[in-house]
Amino acid sequence: MSYLAAVLIIVASVVIAAMGSVIVSRGVSLERRRSQYAIGSQVFLQLGVMFAVLLAFVFSEVWSEYNTAAMSINGECGALHGAAILANALPQDEGKPVNRAIATYAKAVVEKDWPQMAAARHGSAEARQDLRVALDTAGRINLARPGDVALQSQIIALLSAAHGYRETRIFEIDKSVPAAMWTVLILLSLFLIGFIVFAGVEGAAPHALFAGAFAGCTVMVLVLVQLLDFPFEGALALGNDDFATLLCEVQAMIAGR
Repeated sequence: MSYLAAVLIIVASVVIAAMGSVIVSRGVSLERRRSQYAIGSQVFLQLGVMFAVLLAFVFSEVWSEYNTAAMSINGECGALHGAAILANALPQDEGKPVNRAIATYAKAVVEKDWPQMAAARHGSAEARQDLRVALDTAGRINLARPGDVALQSQIIALLSAAHGYRETRIFEIDKSVPAAMWTVLILLSLFLIGFIVFAGVEGAAPHALFAGAFAGCTVMVLVLVQLLDFPFEGALALGNDDFATLLCEVQAMIAGR
């Protein structure tokens, strides 16, 4: 969902709620609406508590998943960068094949992984294979000195860590709020907004303002949850800038700069 779509949804909810309140104010007398206040207010409070608890739980989970995806990107790039630095430190350019493989993988992530994550909600098989090639290349370096062998072990460990972070990143692509939970949230929101629209507030203008503000704030939070729900899509999508930076740095190492 883009920012424009989010704003349009919020504005539409405000307008619809305000118009609904005006229609109710003109079609239902104030005395009749106030006569239902005693029962309606109790129902509103109970549903409000249920909605608040459920929304807090959903938002917490969505925000946690979003942060997990962001941390997986940071961890993957950090591990790959560390492996490239250690590979660059190997004597006689023994680590250059590893750095070339890392650069190939980073390029595949930028050019193929990210578009597929956003459009099809799955990772690129080619990028996965490129990371496997990097691991194989690191494991097949023939080194003699114990210090170089220790560096090789660290390179392999970092590449393995990058693989783990990648799996976490791919896992988070489509782990969204279940449809049943969205249904409950939307129904509760509609019930609460409906109570406000039919509230016994004197004056059409204050009633419309109150209903529109409540609907707008409620829908705004739901829209925010939806924007965070898929971390690689929409206006709040996580970018591939870290991988682009990594690619430039590894290519500089390969070129000897």
